[in-house]
Amino acid sequence: MKKNLLSTLMVCSLVLTAISLPTAVKATDYDTQIKEQDQKINELKTKEAEAEAALAKIEEELETTARKIEELSETKDVLTEEIKALYNEISDLNVRIQKRDVQMQKQARDVQVSGNGTNYLEVLLNSESISDALTKVQGLTTLVNANNDLLEQQTEDKTTVEEKTEVVEGQISALEQAETDLNEKQDSLDTLKIEQEIAKNDLEAQRATEESKKSEYISQKEAAEKKLADEQAAQKKKQEEAERLAQEILAQTNKVNVIEEDGTTTAVDTPSGGVSNGTDVSIPESAGEVSAAKQAAISAALADVGNSYPTGWGAQGECLVSVRRWLNAGGINFAVGGPHSGYVASGAKQVSLSEIKPGDVIQYENIYTPEGWIGGVHTVLIVGVSNGTLHIVEANNPGGSGYVSTTKGWMPAPPANFRAVVWRFPG
Repeated sequence: MKKNLLSTLMVCSLVLTAISLPTAVKATDYDTQIKEQDQKINELKTKEAEAEAALAKIEEELETTARKIEELSETKDVLTEEIKALYNEISDLNVRIQKRDVQMQKQARDVQVSGNGTNYLEVLLNSESISDALTKVQGLTTLVNANNDLLEQQTEDKTTVEEKTEVVEGQISALEQAETDLNEKQDSLDTLKIEQEIAKNDLEAQRATEESKKSEYISQKEAAEKKLADEQAAQKKKQEEAERLAQEILAQTNKVNVIEEDGTTTAVDTPSGGVSNGTDVSIPESAGEVSAAKQAAISAALADVGNSYPTGWGAQGECLVSVRRWLNAGGINFAVGGPHSGYVASGAKQVSLSEIKPGDVIQYENIYTPEGWIGGVHTVLIVGVSNGTLHIVEANNPGGSGYVSTTKGWMPAPPANFRAVVWRFPG
């Protein structure tokens, strides 16, 4: 029975299962929140400046109104003195008018008593001589003229009193109205000033709140960055420890599994080494022997090297799920199913290890339960074949890491009771 010795140590879901590679820790985008707070704070500052300008304008109007009230007060004092003088003048006029009224009433009584009310014709007829007539006519004329003067002066004084009274009343009314208007304006400005000060204080309080929130975001950002740095340092240390343990296992292991043509495995001695963890992601020349679809799948796999994904049932970081993703990227259908049935449902065919080509998939399946998802199940994509060894891309090695890596000089080494099945997809 011909044996094909497949020589390298497969470190997948064994000693290093509990050791994971660094995972990306995504902190909250505090920079966006801080930027939003800065925008809110700047808007509030603008509103505060507008409120301050409005308040300054109100205070300026208050000062102007106060000056006008002061000027009005001075005018009022002057007008009060003028009014006093005018009232004195009116009082004098009223006294003169009253005196004339008394005089005119006295003259009227004298005429009635002495008969001086006779007209000029009677005076002439009753005169004893021409000289007597002239004297009487002159006296009568003087009396009549005096009465007329008194009446005319009385009329003028009454008109003057009425005019000056109207002026005084107009001045008083205008003064009172101006004083009322200014006082109302001052009251309105005082109220507006209070409202503006309240609004300004409210804006300042809002700004203080937003600045406090900004300070909280800055503190949270610093805490998140510190936490992220600590986690990255811890994960880096964990990765270094995982690599150290892997190297120790590789250096100490002298046993690998040999896969017989009938699918059984036998443990035999082999030299240490043979596994490469290099990160060369160039497509091997042997990949040119396959179809464009499989070349596209190989390119997708190599481009994925170095990435980490979540692990767990059906998660992107699982080995079989990753191989399905790479094949689908090349337009090759890999149906969802078990470690064996999924290939059959996709139309894939088993080929021997001696026929393996880039684009083929090696699946570790349990000899007794090929469909069982048990420890040891693993899936790799062949991206190159050279000198009897393979160049692969795989995910989740070490187990639980979700890490995509590439290895040159690789040969399958399934655990005991497992076999490596080579599947070739159409396309």
